[in-house]
Amino acid sequence: MSSNDKVNILMVDDQPSKLLSYEVILKDLGENLIKASSGKEALEHLLKTEIGIVLMDVSMPDIDGFELADMIRQHPRFQKTAIIFISGVHLTDVDRIRGYQRGAVDYISVPVVPEVLRAKVSVFAELHRKTRQLESLNQELERRVAERSEELRLLNSQLQQRLTELETIMQVLPVGVAVAHDPECRTITGNAALSELQGFQEGDNLSKSGPNGENMPFDVYQCGRLLSPEEMPLQKAASTGKRTENVELEFRKRDKTSVYLFGSASPLFDEHGAVRGAVAAFYDVTKRKQMEDALRERADLLELASEAIMVRDFHGLVTFWNSGAEALYGWTRQEAVGRHLHRLLKTEFPAPVDEIEAALSANGSWAGNLVQRTKQGEEVIVSSRKALNAERNGVLEINRDVTARLQAEEALRKAERHAAMGRLAGIVAHEINNPLEAVTNAFYLLRDHQSLDDEARQLARMGEQELARLSQITKQTLSFYRESQQATEVRMIDIIDDVLGLQNRPLQMHGITLEKRYSGGAVIQGFPGELKQVFLNLIGNAIQAMPSGGRLRVHIYDSSG
Repeated sequence: MSSNDKVNILMVDDQPSKLLSYEVILKDLGENLIKASSGKEALEHLLKTEIGIVLMDVSMPDIDGFELADMIRQHPRFQKTAIIFISGVHLTDVDRIRGYQRGAVDYISVPVVPEVLRAKVSVFAELHRKTRQLESLNQELERRVAERSEELRLLNSQLQQRLTELETIMQVLPVGVAVAHDPECRTITGNAALSELQGFQEGDNLSKSGPNGENMPFDVYQCGRLLSPEEMPLQKAASTGKRTENVELEFRKRDKTSVYLFGSASPLFDEHGAVRGAVAAFYDVTKRKQMEDALRERADLLELASEAIMVRDFHGLVTFWNSGAEALYGWTRQEAVGRHLHRLLKTEFPAPVDEIEAALSANGSWAGNLVQRTKQGEEVIVSSRKALNAERNGVLEINRDVTARLQAEEALRKAERHAAMGRLAGIVAHEINNPLEAVTNAFYLLRDHQSLDDEARQLARMGEQELARLSQITKQTLSFYRESQQATEVRMIDIIDDVLGLQNRPLQMHGITLEKRYSGGAVIQGFPGELKQVFLNLIGNAIQAMPSGGRLRVHIYDSSG
């Protein structure tokens, strides 16, 4: 037994021999034995020490046992202390009653029987020990209860504060918030924003599933279809236990006005995981809806326009696609709406997209040419005009096909350049041919002059041949720019021979061997000048690819038969 578990037993008697005998009898109990030879000494021990049992003589000279018991019981601390009287004289029933009234729990007569004294003290010692343990446990329990109560008080205070904050936030939010307070959504309340949107007083029951649901002054539509209460977002979230997201609803009031709301709903669960209600948040999209409708109405007026007219949102997704766009790009309205406009058309912009969007945002409009592709993969060039709508949350785009016009303009510019080069070539040819003819005639006369020896006459013939080749080159160059602008019959052999004639000197300079193989006439419809230019480029590239000599093979054949 530990020292903390031992019970203090106070033995009070004015005779030391009796105290010694009590000590001997009780020693084997293992408790703390404290001796006092008078009532005064006993009181001193009581004030200093926690006493579990008081074993005292009834008859003592200064303070008798009855008086001492009375003093002990008057102190609150000793209300439960066990008092056992030991009396060496015969006690009457009156004395016994008096002792019990003073707080005695038992009497032992002299001579003391050791076993009886030991048994009674042992019982009261164990009772005191259990009482002390119980009090300790009670104190610990009271301490824990007090701590837990304080924790709960603080937690409740924090929860109440948080609840107040959330209620305040919900009331000041510009977003409509609805709360279903039961799994069947029979009671639904909304914050100030939602109540104002629906024309209710704050705190009113907004539920179409409630007892007065049929008489609610509004009906709920989705995509033009009247919804039953079970199909509404809060009710659906509560019944399925799943979120209902991104729902657009029309709240149609009895006065025929409508409010359009966009939102989501989520179920609420209790501590056991069962659905206890639902909560939803709604944004007022009435103005956006009205603007979209107005924009569509304006677009309907342009449906018959020949230009491609599209409307897209700021995410680039097509919301309108007219018949002109169908005709130009080949995509039907059903195929185009909802897709990213410029990914669909593979648009090539004349400047970075960020710069174009910034200019559009700053100025409200933008114009320029775009390169796009049709559904069939054909490239088209469009003159594009973009403008923000009135709410600046969408873009109207009008595109006109200018591919043919630009091609015609390019063809005109090319024809003008061709004609200018033809005139220049004519002037150059005229200026070259006149002296060339004179020099050629001189060589002709010189070749047969009698004063020339054979070697000089051979050199004269070579000069005459080179002059003839120069005359041929001049004629071929002039032919490039004097071709008809209409396709004519062209013999490919003649085209290739003319080009090879122009490239004869580069072929010789690079040591390139020319091999020609012509099979059939190979007559086609085409533009001789342009064909010559194409083959001149091809053969020129081939010569440049063989700077150290090589072999150039030219094969012409008729693939039609």
